[in-house]
Amino acid sequence: MPCGCSSFQTDGWRRSLRHFLKGSPSSNSRICRMELRTPSETSPGSGALMEALALAMDQEFPAWGILCDPEAAPEWAYFQEWLKDGFHGKLDYMARSAHRRQKLSLAYPGLRTLVIALLFHGSGQSEKSQSPDTTSHDRFAKIARYAVGPDYHRLFEEAFGRVITAITPFLPSGETPLIKVDHGALLEKSLARRAGLGAIGKNTLLIRPGQGSYFTLGSLLLSTPLPSRIDGYGSTEICGGCRRCLDACPTGALVEPFRLDARRCLSYLTIERPSDDPLELRKKFGGEWFFGCDICQEVCPYNATPSHAEIEDEGRLLPVSASSGELKGFRGRNGALSRVSLTRLEYRLREIRETESPED
Repeated sequence: MPCGCSSFQTDGWRRSLRHFLKGSPSSNSRICRMELRTPSETSPGSGALMEALALAMDQEFPAWGILCDPEAAPEWAYFQEWLKDGFHGKLDYMARSAHRRQKLSLAYPGLRTLVIALLFHGSGQSEKSQSPDTTSHDRFAKIARYAVGPDYHRLFEEAFGRVITAITPFLPSGETPLIKVDHGALLEKSLARRAGLGAIGKNTLLIRPGQGSYFTLGSLLLSTPLPSRIDGYGSTEICGGCRRCLDACPTGALVEPFRLDARRCLSYLTIERPSDDPLELRKKFGGEWFFGCDICQEVCPYNATPSHAEIEDEGRLLPVSASSGELKGFRGRNGALSRVSLTRLEYRLREIRETESPED
């Protein structure tokens, strides 16, 4: 679930985070020169492999980077505090695998190189999303932008599959790359920040100034050590005095800058469906969001003029009065929803019907 649920700060760590964010020699959001950093140990034949990898990745992804056996620092410390405060809610798997998220080789012994990339929401859409009949329905609920159209998990798997095909002739015998998309013991946003794909905003999401935050992350893991490739943004402090995301969050999930309580996040409440959701939160978010939430991104100035294709609003709307057949068709058109059972989606729709409209 590409929400801010791997956020991490408490009062003690907030001061350290601010020091970290303001410690960069580059204080603006310009794109910096791509850097290659050679680790102490790389594969003897890594030159040809790097060339093939770069060509293939450039064809498949708008931005990507490489890290060699990276540690998730300093976010690892914030992540531990986030878990300690119970902000992960019912996401028990995050606590169970916490120690493995500190370093790639701890999570996946024998693997040394992480290639991380992003895809903007709407990638893979060949045609405009089907619009609902607004004349026969008087109330609609929304799904988050990442869930519109083809399943981003499949898009990453297909793109990385083509990359693997391109680099296989240059891989050592027995090398078996792993593809990880929104699963596994990785702190993706932390690693993406270290790879230069963006900076962490106050809404705890990764942001690329000039392109926004409407994207998802995926990784390719290799056992072959490769030089690090840092793709770009030199700035780490990008929010300044802005607090639009904090002020706009209807449930107060963003308890302070860079700190999210997932238990109050609409993405968590509408997707994870814990049985003990606070009733007052259900009433507060009403029936506006069916699956996920984009509020903290919609108000972000960096998303005002994204450089990538816009997601059609009509494709995000589900009639609250939709029949089981209409819901099944909506689920089929929006691939990420297929990872949630139809029974759960039907339950969520009934829940919305029983909740007053936000305008009422």
